[in-house]
Amino acid sequence: MVKPSTRAAVLTSVAAAGLLLLTACGGGGGHDDAGNGGKDEVASLNTPAASGGSAGASADPDAGRPQIRLDSTQDDVNRMWDGWTACLKEHGVDKTYKRHPDAPGVKACAGKLPLDPPELDPAKNPDFDDDTRAMVKCMNEHHIKSVVTDRGWGLVDGASLNAPDYDQIMVACQVKAFGDHH
Repeated sequence: MVKPSTRAAVLTSVAAAGLLLLTACGGGGGHDDAGNGGKDEVASLNTPAASGGSAGASADPDAGRPQIRLDSTQDDVNRMWDGWTACLKEHGVDKTYKRHPDAPGVKACAGKLPLDPPELDPAKNPDFDDDTRAMVKCMNEHHIKSVVTDRGWGLVDGASLNAPDYDQIMVACQVKAFGDHH
C-alpha cells in the first residue's frame, strides 16, 4: 500500500501528488517542510487567551493557533500551513526544525502551527475507530480505494489523489464520517 500523508497532520505534507498516507492526525494535515510562501492564515482561529491576570504558564498553549476544521478546504489548510512555514523562514529556521524543537525560531512560530481537527485525534474522539471505518466506506463508495490503517486510514493507491474531485470527496466524507453524529 502506498502511504498518503497526514492532513493535518492530514490532513496530516499536504495531499499532493507525492503524498500518499492520510492518517488520523488529519487527512493530509501535514505540509511539506519547505514552506511555500507567506499567505495569510484563514479558516477558524481560536481566540487567544485574554491578556493580563495570572494566565501566564497555566494558559492553553494552543490558544490562538489556527484551527483546521473537518470542512476546511485543501486551499484553507495550505494557507494555514504557509503562515507557519513563512514564520519559520522569517526566523531563520530551515527544514531541520524537527531536530531542534526548542530553538528560539521554532518557539516564536508555535502560535502559527495549525491544529488538526480534534475529531481526527483518537485521544479526543471516543468514536475514532468507528468514524475511521465510516470514512473508508465513504471513500470507497466514491471509487477512491481506501483502507483502515494502524494510524487511521489510507489510500490503497496514490493515483487516487488524482481522481476527479478528490479533495471535495475527501472533505465531504470526513465531515460525514467524523462530524455527523457529534
